[in-house]
Amino acid sequence: MLRIFSTSRLLLLLFQLLTLADLSNGLPRHAFVGSVMAKPTPRFPVDTAIATAFPNSHPESNVPENVLSIRGGALDLFSDKNVNIVLRKVRNVIRSVLSIGDKKAPTITSIVRSGIQWLESFTGISLLPPQVEETKKTKGKKKEKVATKKETTPSNKSKKSTEASKKHLTSKLKSTNPNYRIQKELKEFIQSPPPNLSVKVGSNLRVWIVTMKGANGTIYEGEVFKLRISFPAQYPTVPPSVYFLQGHMPVHEHVYTNGDICLSLLGSGWRPTMTAQSIAVSILSILSSAQSKSLPINNAQVAGNKPGEYQKDWIYHDDNC
Repeated sequence: MLRIFSTSRLLLLLFQLLTLADLSNGLPRHAFVGSVMAKPTPRFPVDTAIATAFPNSHPESNVPENVLSIRGGALDLFSDKNVNIVLRKVRNVIRSVLSIGDKKAPTITSIVRSGIQWLESFTGISLLPPQVEETKKTKGKKKEKVATKKETTPSNKSKKSTEASKKHLTSKLKSTNPNYRIQKELKEFIQSPPPNLSVKVGSNLRVWIVTMKGANGTIYEGEVFKLRISFPAQYPTVPPSVYFLQGHMPVHEHVYTNGDICLSLLGSGWRPTMTAQSIAVSILSILSSAQSKSLPINNAQVAGNKPGEYQKDWIYHDDNC
């Protein structure tokens, strides 16, 4: 109740100040402010408080009620210059009150803000727009920061991938470790990459992403494709899982739209002495020898399958699956 009472007194004070500022031009020194007659006086002494809002704060004061004196010197409130000073100080007070109130008492602050908006419409004096504009600018800056973060995300991923590859290369594994051979193949691939091929590895050593660029003089020249190579637990007894990633696959008579590749090395043609790098080179070779871009004849039968499965039951004949 005390907070609500203080709020109502503050609204009354603001209304009196705004009315005083709005009606001072052209009015005599005897003027009605609120419901009490303000007695004529040329100036008001320093350190006088708000008589109406806080009647008991200065019991010995001879200052008329409903009159404001600004700390720091005596003011003639009815001059144009001093009216502007009063308005500026009132705006500063409102800005401070709303800023603190939004954090500690948002409900009461909302009531105060509504009252100030009513006073604005009644007196025609603007108080709140500057603060609203600052809020919009702040939100705009936050959006710009978020956009900047999103733009830098791909480069951050690239750095993490490079750091992960270095970690895999420098870690020492024993020959009995199931990842020992995969690490060895990765070192050879990175240190001596075949033309138009590169590899990146994340935190999982057993999953590679191979970037493949169309060779010069071929129908895929300038195009970029990406292979996903993963090594099953039975590797190298069985071949790795290899398929093109969606959005990065070529149109080729041996490449299905689900990413699968018709290649005997991924099925019956696999030998444990082969490597993931040799498979990537073979896939680039069949792309380079293509004369036209077309889908496999039986694409509709395979397109719905999960890509990268072991091709042990596939039948290869005349370079067609």
